[in-house]
Amino acid sequence: MSVTEKITPRSEGPDFVGVGVQKSGTTWIGDVLSQHPQIFFSPKKEISFFTRRFHKGYRWYHDIFREKKDRLAGEISVNYLYAPRSNSTHKEYYPNWNPRRQVLFWRKMPSARNQLKYNYPGLKIFAMFRNPVDRAWSHYWFWRSRKERLGKRFVSFERIFAEDGRWIQLQGNFADHLAYWREAFPEMGVFFYDDLVKDPLGLARTVYRFLGVDDTFEPILTRRFKTGNYETMSVETRKWLVDNYRDQILLFAEMTGRDLSHWLEVG
Repeated sequence: MSVTEKITPRSEGPDFVGVGVQKSGTTWIGDVLSQHPQIFFSPKKEISFFTRRFHKGYRWYHDIFREKKDRLAGEISVNYLYAPRSNSTHKEYYPNWNPRRQVLFWRKMPSARNQLKYNYPGLKIFAMFRNPVDRAWSHYWFWRSRKERLGKRFVSFERIFAEDGRWIQLQGNFADHLAYWREAFPEMGVFFYDDLVKDPLGLARTVYRFLGVDDTFEPILTRRFKTGNYETMSVETRKWLVDNYRDQILLFAEMTGRDLSHWLEVG
């Protein structure tokens, strides 16, 4: 068995939490985690307790992991990574923010990072990251397909950015998010969608190793990660997005020690 520092499962609540990133292979990660015999992965997808269901209380949250027994327990909620940190930050994320909307959608919302830090000592935090340019495009098409299934009129990608660009932009500002989370979790695990595409089994073992469980276990990899079935992004749109994210990508590469030069390619 090859592992990192072993975690002793706590009596209740999570031992690890994945905090992002949306449209970056987190559903696939959840699948390989749920297969490991030393892991109890939440049967509920996207619990979002600290961002949308905090009013339900900790008993409700802990009850999700009640069958963990002596296994490590955890969940993935991708909106934790970029969740507003205060009402003032919330205004930056939502240009049309108002108190009523805050109450309805982020009811009694605390700082997800701080709640996890102070309530679960020794908790392991990780996130999957993807080229923010491709992530934004994938997210748009996911949103558009849902609108079309409901028979609703969709809005163009360019119009989305023009009307609510601040929110979309901030989701992909990975350097800012990583710096914020590392303040509380300096050993935060950072994984890449690129590795999922190139070597799924290798990535699964890397995640197992990070969590301190047997990384020689081989999950069944029949579940395919979604590569997306949508229109190809135009060169003009890609160039515009690359220019928007350039500084964040360069800083993120420096912070992670990862060569991300291909994230800046346009052609």
